[in-house]
Amino acid sequence: MILNINHISRQTEGLWSKRFVFWLLLVLMFTATAIPTFGEELGEEAAGLAASLDESLLLTFIGIFLIGLALNLTPCVYPMLAITVSIFGQQGESKSTQVFLRALVYVLGISTMYSILGLIAALTGGLFGSILQSPVVLLLISLLFFVLSLSMFGFYELQMPSSLLSRLGGQRSASLFGTWLSGLFVGIFAAPCVGPPVIGLLTLVGHRGDPMFGFLVFFVLSLGLGFPYLILGTFTGLLQKLPRSGAWMNWVKKLMGIILIAVGCFYLALAINPAMAFILIPVTLFVGGIYLGLLEKSQTGSPYFSVFKRLAGAGLIVVAVLGYRAGQVPAIDWQPYSGQITDKQRASAIYFSASWCIPCLELDRRTFTDKAAIEKMNEIQRFKVDLSHYDSEESQQLREKYRIAGVPTIVFLNSSGQEIRKERVVGYISPDELIARIDRVIASAQTEVAAADEAILEDAAEDPSEVFLIADVAWITPGSTFKLAALFKMRENWYIYWLNPGDSGTDPQIEWQLPEGFEAGQPAWPAPQRFDSPPFATFGHLHELLLAYPVRAPETLAIDSTIKISANISWLVCEDICISQNATVNLELAVKSEPPPADAKWSEEFARAAAALPSTADDWNFSASHDGRSAKLVIQPPQQVDVKALSGASFFPAQQGVFRHGSIKTSLDSGQLTVSMQRTGLPLAEKMTGVLVLPNAPTGQPRHLEVTAEWQ
Repeated sequence: MILNINHISRQTEGLWSKRFVFWLLLVLMFTATAIPTFGEELGEEAAGLAASLDESLLLTFIGIFLIGLALNLTPCVYPMLAITVSIFGQQGESKSTQVFLRALVYVLGISTMYSILGLIAALTGGLFGSILQSPVVLLLISLLFFVLSLSMFGFYELQMPSSLLSRLGGQRSASLFGTWLSGLFVGIFAAPCVGPPVIGLLTLVGHRGDPMFGFLVFFVLSLGLGFPYLILGTFTGLLQKLPRSGAWMNWVKKLMGIILIAVGCFYLALAINPAMAFILIPVTLFVGGIYLGLLEKSQTGSPYFSVFKRLAGAGLIVVAVLGYRAGQVPAIDWQPYSGQITDKQRASAIYFSASWCIPCLELDRRTFTDKAAIEKMNEIQRFKVDLSHYDSEESQQLREKYRIAGVPTIVFLNSSGQEIRKERVVGYISPDELIARIDRVIASAQTEVAAADEAILEDAAEDPSEVFLIADVAWITPGSTFKLAALFKMRENWYIYWLNPGDSGTDPQIEWQLPEGFEAGQPAWPAPQRFDSPPFATFGHLHELLLAYPVRAPETLAIDSTIKISANISWLVCEDICISQNATVNLELAVKSEPPPADAKWSEEFARAAAALPSTADDWNFSASHDGRSAKLVIQPPQQVDVKALSGASFFPAQQGVFRHGSIKTSLDSGQLTVSMQRTGLPLAEKMTGVLVLPNAPTGQPRHLEVTAEWQ
């Protein structure tokens, strides 16, 4: 359908048309390059929701391009192909290059409309990030796709009002601008067939919330939709070889309907149980393959189409089988533990874990996916307890009942419900070790547990760390400022988390109870260490952490009085397992008129903490940049810094949750450090902040530097 735009004179059309094509291409190129920066601020809150697409973007875009191509085979679009391309050749141009130019402008019109739709959907997609946690919303989205699929099976049609169509439709256009407008509004004329897939893609783009992704999805879709126009516009002889319109196009619509049902099943699975996606989607494709290949009644009289139907149906069935097999990742089938063992005739295992526990993730990824370990675990009852909310009443009851000191912990019970204590697992265990342990559990399942086994848990019950409340002065004076610190002491090889714990864990939480008039500032964090457990990495402090707060005393303090300061402190300490601890600590300080000396008892601890504090780096140059998937920090040291001091450098970003910390890599080239990081999709702070640690810096040069860089 070509719009009738006749207000442009013939005398100026040639020059104006060339300028129009030039500026149109320029605008589209500028939009494509500008979106990554502009969209980052508006869409990054929702970007993480569809981060799984990042690993298969090429296949995603190939699939979307094929969807665009397939839309040309629907009853609303296919009859327009020959008519539209024929009109291209009737615009007064006889050269194939000129016909191709009109076809290109027509496709650019399609691309403009759909790209703008995708961009708008992505820019408003942040709404999805806040509501997609609700199963009700996911069910409504699933229902939307099911309803849209009914249109493809002929139950109803999405049709624009005839009055609007008559205004937009018309005779041939004498200008490239009219050709571009024709492409711009082609989606309106094809709405009955194109509308449902487009609405479905708009929902997916809004789900992801990435403007660049939204722009590219619909740009690629429009290229698929417009590709036949480019080919047929260049090789007009092919028009005679196109198959005639017919019932076969209804078959194509129904294929689109099957795809929409599969997407609806995906959202339905998210709302109920994500693992169901690997059952519902393959079943949909399997049934759809049988229906489209054998039962669908569209007839064209062509034996080739019958063969194609059967091949396409067989292809859907193959895809369904492959998809089902891909989803069958082996894993132990844990049952939620309600406090009671259902089968008194078999041994049992109770697995205590938490979402913040790195060793738990290692168990889930390595041990509990091992085929032999799964088969062995199936011989006993399997229960799981989630202690992510470690201090909740329910968690506390189960921890006290089974004397759980930390996670991961696996408790084995005999058939009488008594724990076989010598087989308890604390921390990571390999598949072979787990299998051997289960064999012993099964062999002793009918044996009564000896009272002497109680002693086995004494080590595990011992706290791996303790906390003290200390000050840097022996006493205080009215109106003075002093340092108040929480001092954590850990047993050998145990560590506590930094302000950004990394891929797992949590930083210490301190609730101050200060006397009236006292004011506490922000803590000074010593530089952390990195603890690697690929593909994860965490940041923390080994053996000791002194977290000092500046505190100002009021002027109204009475001389020769004593003040009492308290703090409720909770923290997580880890080695092979992670243990949550909490304590209430107190400190009493005398109030005197003379200046106080340093408290000699804790002077060494304060000195060690001060030496580990990051220093400002005014003479260092930091520059940071990012895109939708990664970030980069470039560090240029002063000329007087020896390159050897940069070897072994580590960067610790201060903002939690925005990077995959196991992916952080540091490279040194020509005296310049480059730190690369993969993003999680969560929004970035206004600046890149963190700590740069230089373990090989010579004496006299700082080893811990504050990093602050504006995003470029």
